Amino acid sequence: MAGQKMMDMLFQQWVSDKEQWVQLRDLLMKESNLPGPRVNLELSGNFAKHFAHPKLTETDWEFLNSWANLTEAEAGVNDPREFLPFCAVRALGAYYSYAEEEQRIVIQSIIKTAMNDSRWRMREASAMALQSIGEDGFSLVRQLIDMWEKGANRLEQRAFVAALAHPPLLKKKENTLYCLQLATRIMESLGSGEVQYEDAEHFRVLSKGLEYSLSVFVACEPEAGFAMLEKFAKSRDTRMIKIVKSNLGKSRLSKKYALQVAEVLKSLTIQERT
Repeated sequence: MAGQKMMDMLFQQWVSDKEQWVQLRDLLMKESNLPGPRVNLELSGNFAKHFAHPKLTETDWEFLNSWANLTEAEAGVNDPREFLPFCAVRALGAYYSYAEEEQRIVIQSIIKTAMNDSRWRMREASAMALQSIGEDGFSLVRQLIDMWEKGANRLEQRAFVAALAHPPLLKKKENTLYCLQLATRIMESLGSGEVQYEDAEHFRVLSKGLEYSLSVFVACEPEAGFAMLEKFAKSRDTRMIKIVKSNLGKSRLSKKYALQVAEVLKSLTIQERT
């Protein structure tokens, strides 16, 4: 792959000229690592950073929207073309804090659509876009989640926790406590009937997200975090038990907080015996 300075020059030159979009498309597809198990995250991150400024031109805006809205029929799973909307959604997240209000509304719609995409990499892109927004200002990502939380489906809930399980967003106690409170509400919704279980795959996606993200929050605020895990360890819902067990097994908790982990495991054992 070309050096970063060369990449930046090519991004600047090609994005601003519609006639050059094909060359940029071909370059990104070639360097996407697709088909394959791991997309080129470094390249997509560098691409996104290129748009993290307030001087986006109309051509830049048109370009990002044209790629972000590529459907699965146009850019299928594991096809090199899938890298294009993946990069564009990440880039729109990087630009969000600089965007005008009308642009923000468009970006919000694109991110929410990506949360619900059938392509798992696009769902990852939505979480990464939210992370970029949160890095620019936690209040910005909190506003979005607060707006979307009520009535959020399982895929959207998964995007919330996956986005927030990002250490740069958890440096302030108040941010982590917000994440723990949100995670608690999502866990409580599992048995409340707030969201129907019409799609087992969507629940599986959410469960996988919860099975690691809770440990990230707990590691940052162990007192409040272990109290939350203890609460759900006493649940009779096997889905919650599985999520708690998975988080207790993460090294970020098991190595540094062995005593607290042992206490919660004891509650799990007692609950399983009754």
